[in-house]
Amino acid sequence: MNFILYEDFKKTNLYNQFILDNPDVGYLKIQAFTAYGAIPIDDVDVLITKDIGEYKVIFYEGKTDSEGIISDIMLPAPKTVTASDVEPSYTLYDLTCVSRGYETIKNYSIGMFGDVRVLQYVKMRQENSND
Repeated sequence: MNFILYEDFKKTNLYNQFILDNPDVGYLKIQAFTAYGAIPIDDVDVLITKDIGEYKVIFYEGKTDSEGIISDIMLPAPKTVTASDVEPSYTLYDLTCVSRGYETIKNYSIGMFGDVRVLQYVKMRQENSND
């Protein structure tokens, strides 16, 4: 699997079909914490990727702020969900979180819908902790 930045992925042949399937945008907010939500974790490395063809496309790289939050990450998604949608379409992304002093990696699969704000809580456990 070849890692590729989203901006570079836009130059590939696979991009046209991907954007036809995902013409809208969903918004993701991440909140990293420990101690059952009592303590936010700053500087958590966050990576959002998706496997598309032979590529692992990197849609976002960043760090949580002092409140353990990253807000308004825009990700391509299918059209906006309506009340008449029996099974709304969504696109899955992989979220990986890493922070020194905490369990090595947290992996999540996140479904994004067009024009919907998704909140993903990331519970970080300290190494050698029962929390």
